[in-house]
Amino acid sequence: MILRYSCAMLLAVGLFTQSNVKPTAQPSAQNLLVSGTVVDALTSQPLSQAQVFLTAQGVRDSEQFVMTGEDGRFRFKNLSPGHYVLFGNHKGYIQQVYKQHAQFSTAIIVGPDLDTEHLRFDLRPTASISGQVLDERNEPVRNAQAILFHQTIRFGRHTTWREREVNTDDRGRYRLGYLLPGVYFVAVSAQPWYAQRRTHQHIQLTDSSGQTTYQEITNGEPELDVVYPVTFFSHAENLAEAVPITLHAGDAEVADFSLQPVPALHVLIHSATSSEPENVWAQVSQTLSNGSKMGVQTNTQQIAPGLFEISGLPPGKLRLGLVSSKDGESNTRWNNIQLAGDTDINTSDAAPSSSVSGVMKFDDNAKRTSPMSLRLSSGAANEEYLMQADERGEFSLKGSVPPGTYDLLVGQPPAGAIRALSATGAKVSGHTLEIAAGQDVKLSVVLSRGTGKISGVALKGGKPMDGVMVVLVPEDPERNLELFRRDQSDSDGSFNLPAVHPGKYTAVAIENGWELDWFTPGVIQKYLPGGKLVQVSADSTQTVDVPVQP
Repeated sequence: MILRYSCAMLLAVGLFTQSNVKPTAQPSAQNLLVSGTVVDALTSQPLSQAQVFLTAQGVRDSEQFVMTGEDGRFRFKNLSPGHYVLFGNHKGYIQQVYKQHAQFSTAIIVGPDLDTEHLRFDLRPTASISGQVLDERNEPVRNAQAILFHQTIRFGRHTTWREREVNTDDRGRYRLGYLLPGVYFVAVSAQPWYAQRRTHQHIQLTDSSGQTTYQEITNGEPELDVVYPVTFFSHAENLAEAVPITLHAGDAEVADFSLQPVPALHVLIHSATSSEPENVWAQVSQTLSNGSKMGVQTNTQQIAPGLFEISGLPPGKLRLGLVSSKDGESNTRWNNIQLAGDTDINTSDAAPSSSVSGVMKFDDNAKRTSPMSLRLSSGAANEEYLMQADERGEFSLKGSVPPGTYDLLVGQPPAGAIRALSATGAKVSGHTLEIAAGQDVKLSVVLSRGTGKISGVALKGGKPMDGVMVVLVPEDPERNLELFRRDQSDSDGSFNLPAVHPGKYTAVAIENGWELDWFTPGVIQKYLPGGKLVQVSADSTQTVDVPVQP
């Protein structure tokens, strides 16, 4: 079952398999039961006073709530046949849905011939990382940002992902709680409270002969023009040198930081033109890991005609977007720099951004019934650019796309799949575009309309198995990430894969697949011979039983 919503409130558990499920009236109750035991996932000891909620999918006002007894037992009675979501919570444990794996879980299928009275609901003790951030005088750093990175599976690949941030309190303390077991990294970003930016100004002087010169004036104290570089635990400048923090269920690890200031760096930007009406400013971000970026607070000022200064920069890998606006037109030029000292940049040397426009249409020439968009996604730079289509299917993104390699994806919700792509001004390989600096790119995109639905049962030894990862693999997996579909088998072994675009697929069921790099080339291929081939056409509905593989 796919979870579409998070469980933010215990008394309002609204979890549905599909976003198009509409609330219906509560059906008449029958004498069916959902019961079991809530246990500690580590010790298998029953948990008393655990909160357990049961919600019928798509049924308005159907939430029920019980507390477990001393033996950890819970019981819901007088239920009607249907799909139910089981949700549990206990102090000191992670709030979770039954057999939850990220956004997937196992629904409880209630029916006359189904055993739903002997459930074991494992709750995992919560883990946490906390610490204190001190400055060079061993004084607390208030409002510092503690950034959490999680080494996990995301979109079928092992990656280190920026998960969330918290700010330190007036004692310089932070806490990152309710963490799943896994490998984490922590970094801290802060600004010295006493920092003052040193700026420069060029004063125009004209002598008696009419010759013009410029005198530079420096404002501010150099010793106060400092920054704290982003610091990874412990005392590391980047993720590659950071110390990983491995959390097991129930762990409470400590990661303290001591920040040391370094001189703030300055970049001089020489504009291609010295005309006064031109306005130039900078968009600055710092790369932290795997393309993850955070904005950098800087000052940009014009110090002379055609000369601009960016101050307050930290050392490290920076991405500078130099935006120039003149006569109502703006253009962005991009620089990726490893900044170790003050430097000069000429806007004419920076890579100009590109404009991307085009038209999308369906292969049956039918009109669209809802707004649609396309996404240019750069995995290397961890950036996306959204292109919204109008009623004619035309879209345009002017002067804001840096040079690079991008995957073209259908926006959410994916009302269509890309069937054909052609372009002028860019190289095309499958659904991938290679965009050069300053090119005007025009796209022609053909989408396939209509989707099919695949349902079935995951079978191990001929018997239904719950909690299994079911993956629908497209014919050309490495170029069709958006065509993958996944689900987790429910309590009766059933699964549901909706919104499948026409084409050839293989359905595979993997018992221990949740930590698998299933999208990495070559990993999923070994499971294909044991899967089931499926040919999907528009508006088709198919049922297929899939053998479970270890």
